[in-house]
Amino acid sequence: MPASYLLALAPTAAPTAEAELAAHLSRACRSSKPAVWVDCCLLDTLSVTGVWLLWACQQRLQRRRARLVLCQVSAVVERQLRGTLAGIGTPLQVVPTLEDAAALL
Repeated sequence: MPASYLLALAPTAAPTAEAELAAHLSRACRSSKPAVWVDCCLLDTLSVTGVWLLWACQQRLQRRRARLVLCQVSAVVERQLRGTLAGIGTPLQVVPTLEDAAALL
């Protein structure tokens, strides 16, 4: 995956989970990769703060003409994304598989 940065999210109840997510997303945004893929296959849910962190990462990447792509998102998490970002003009890009993400490059 030389053309992308892959970040796999895992469920956690740790009080530092959102700070860790922010740090990982920041590292991904600083990479020189044209795409950041976020594998969500292990997630059952995503906090509102987590959704906004992903959205902010997407905005940062778009400024340098890179993209954020969420992969393998469950129906529950996808509803949380849509509900939290309702009314936002730039929704998060979601694809079914990592192969679909690769096809976007």
